[in-house]
Amino acid sequence: MATYTIHINEHTKAGKSLIEFLKSLKGIVSIHSASGIEESMHDIPIGKVHKAKNAKDLVEE
Repeated sequence: MATYTIHINEHTKAGKSLIEFLKSLKGIVSIHSASGIEESMHDIPIGKVHKAKNAKDLVEE
């Protein structure tokens, strides 16, 4: 058995349809959502992070 990692935008109609299709393949496909830390680690290389000097700076933004 092989393991594949794909990123699906669940906010789009196509993404929702794809997730429903994959869920219908219970004997073939197993779906595991990424944990919060895994999602955060994915955001770092693509630049989806916010840097603040301190807590006050973070709240002001």
